[in-house]
Amino acid sequence: MTIKHIASSLIVLGLLATTTSCMFKKEEKPSPLIGKATESANQAAWRVTQTDHSDTLAMQNAILEAKVAQTEFQAARDTAAVGAFNRAFKKYLQQHDPELAKEIFIERPANLPKDEPWDEFEQYIQE
Repeated sequence: MTIKHIASSLIVLGLLATTTSCMFKKEEKPSPLIGKATESANQAAWRVTQTDHSDTLAMQNAILEAKVAQTEFQAARDTAAVGAFNRAFKKYLQQHDPELAKEIFIERPANLPKDEPWDEFEQYIQE
């Protein structure tokens, strides 16, 4: 299987991370959990990069484990920690596995008007 096949199962984390990050960005306040969230995200992202990308089940499991790690900060309603987790997870993947990062984090087209809705999942499926 290629990364494209695996990405369809992985896109969920990317969408949740993007959605959660956008949802909380305006309300972020300083938090003592930011360091813990960043470390947790780096560990989760490391596990994803160390997983055999052709093993769909293993990749899904690694992504779900990353989401579980993120949920700790969501449950605490710590918007700053959730944002820090999301940014650190994305940054780690971009630095250590850029191809996978491109598959998970689909960027909004630059020519799309800012007030027009952007549905990353539908855009990804149509490609």
